[in-house]
Amino acid sequence: MQPNNLETGTVIPDDAWEVLAPSLSAHRRQRMEAVAEQRSHHLHLVLQDIINPHNISACMRSAEAFGLSRVSVVNSRAFFKPSTASKGVGSWLDLAVYTSIAGCATELRRQGYRLAMGVPQQEAPSLEELAMAEPLALIFGNEHSGISPEWLNFIDLTFTIPMRGFVESLNISVSAAITMQRLSTRGRSELAAAQYFISSAERKTLLNRWVWQQRPSMPQEYLRKSG
Repeated sequence: MQPNNLETGTVIPDDAWEVLAPSLSAHRRQRMEAVAEQRSHHLHLVLQDIINPHNISACMRSAEAFGLSRVSVVNSRAFFKPSTASKGVGSWLDLAVYTSIAGCATELRRQGYRLAMGVPQQEAPSLEELAMAEPLALIFGNEHSGISPEWLNFIDLTFTIPMRGFVESLNISVSAAITMQRLSTRGRSELAAAQYFISSAERKTLLNRWVWQQRPSMPQEYLRKSG
């Protein structure tokens, strides 16, 4: 057995994909396999105390669109409601919710990530200068107050998105989308496939989870077909 994503804790059989995938259309199976092939843990989106659920949802949609598999939300002010913000995309992501910055940062470090903080200051290193060799956790903060100073105890890198106009900052969802698009493109071109993409074992785990979540009846279908 393997654990499901961090949101539900459901236990899913190791052969769920093999047993249940034939019940999906051929197009659906092929699409899920193709997307799983492009998934990566190398980049990890981190959102801290985002107020507007539409901003959180937009950030999560961008993460999924650019092939990231992991998103962490620091919810120290109780703004985040997973059922609302992740609707339509949450089941395709590994979502972790934390109540403290220290707890999130400690877990990211345990997983081997370097913590990179997006800042509006144009004198900071450019997004293009971020080293890609090690996994990166990309941290974005509250729409109004930005990233909490508490992160400074854990941050390894800072970066900025170069801008050429009078505007000094971008919306959180725009900043996150630009960052993930550019770094995921760089990861695919600069790193070996085995370094950037998830392993075959991780793809199997992912497909097991995805097929299990396709319909509420999947657990019953599995028992019927595997029995």
